[in-house]
Amino acid sequence: MTDDSGQAAPGPLPRIAVIGCGAAAKEFCLPVLLKFPDVRKQSVVFVDSLAAQAKSVAAEMDHAQYCTDYRELPCNVDAAIIMTPHHLHAEQSIHFLQQGIPVFVEKPLGMTGAEVTRMLEAASSGNALLMVNNCRRLFPAYRQVHDLLHSGQYGKIRRIHIRDGSPFDWNSVSGFYLRDATTARGVFLDRGAHTIDVVCWWLPDRPKLISAQYDANGGAEALMNVQFQVDQASVDLAFSRLYKLENRYRVECDGATITGRLFNPSTFELVIDGRVQLMRAGKPGLYHEFAWQLLNNFIASVQGNASPLFTAADVAPSIELIDEAYQQATQFDMPWYENDPNIARLRKLVAATTS
Repeated sequence: MTDDSGQAAPGPLPRIAVIGCGAAAKEFCLPVLLKFPDVRKQSVVFVDSLAAQAKSVAAEMDHAQYCTDYRELPCNVDAAIIMTPHHLHAEQSIHFLQQGIPVFVEKPLGMTGAEVTRMLEAASSGNALLMVNNCRRLFPAYRQVHDLLHSGQYGKIRRIHIRDGSPFDWNSVSGFYLRDATTARGVFLDRGAHTIDVVCWWLPDRPKLISAQYDANGGAEALMNVQFQVDQASVDLAFSRLYKLENRYRVECDGATITGRLFNPSTFELVIDGRVQLMRAGKPGLYHEFAWQLLNNFIASVQGNASPLFTAADVAPSIELIDEAYQQATQFDMPWYENDPNIARLRKLVAATTS
């Protein structure tokens, strides 16, 4: 039995492998898994390349199994949850999908459009469900904005303006976000995985990349500005992990303007003829609760008790756009680096370590 949000009443927990036992697993997986009454009956195996990390997380479930290699699990599983660094998502997901095992992967879905294509092909060939933690799609405010825009009642979209940024503060266990650009890229793949997906979801057609600029100097970017175009609508986006931006979205249509805070899941403002109306789309909720809801929907889908709220195929176009923007991005004008002798040396060092 399910409710309107696609959730299932607690039942037997499928046998699940949780791949990656860092911050994401603790934040998004454990609170969901621990709600199932049989979770302590050898239903979950935790996997991490660091045995101590896997053992530590498994200890929170008493008798949970653990190992260090996802290719050599101590038991058969019905589903896999991938919570590892970005560059491992595709390889690990494909391993399970090709065996017909459903996969739920932390965002971003993949590092590149080519990776995502391979993941979708594996899901198709294995006839296996592939879902991704783009949980902002579940925000009631975002869903109502989507419905308003697609209804056409306020005319065509003319402009989307979004500022998405704050100092980086995710408590990563491995530190992969900042250690090597090849394992995570930068702010655009990190925060953009959510924002670009929402933009693609709201727009009637796939946008075309106009320009992209970042501050990357041989490593991961901390600042990035991107412009897209679709029909007569322009999309202007800015991202930062150095300092706080406005963290708001603004959608200008022929007959109305919609504005809201990026991390407010329940309300937004509708402006018509200069009059502002506060729209309440749902009850207030904490960010991680929507990730829990989505993971619970995945488990319910594996149980056969629900249909997926959305799948990785819905999110794939956003990763393709992100990849295209990286490939075409140019560097910001940063004259303060022009005479710094360390920059050339650092670029050579990065090139040597990534070749």
